[in-house]
Amino acid sequence: MAAPRGRAAPWTTALLLLLTSQVLSPGSCADKEEVPEEWVFLHVVQGQIGAGKYTHLRLNHEGKIVLRMRSLKGDADLYVSASSLHPSFDDYKLQSATCGPDAVSIPAHFRRPVGISI
Repeated sequence: MAAPRGRAAPWTTALLLLLTSQVLSPGSCADKEEVPEEWVFLHVVQGQIGAGKYTHLRLNHEGKIVLRMRSLKGDADLYVSASSLHPSFDDYKLQSATCGPDAVSIPAHFRRPVGISI
């Protein structure tokens, strides 16, 4: 049975990759497995999240940032905000709540720090 939208399955394991690119060509897609050569890996986070709980991260890096997340077990969602360090399923600016790999592109003009919740 699937978890409600905005809720992670019990003990969901998520892998979050932070990527940056000064130039992102319109033809490139963040949900593909290959990573364009001009991208730079910034950080990798792996952990477990309980059902109905959030893990909060703070992004200070400038420029356009692409967040890619793959739920290894369950189906975690990704929420991003430039105005709150603790975004949630009902308070966010950008989100990815797909059944499968999640990706969000954070524009360079977003005020830092950016709040990220998984």
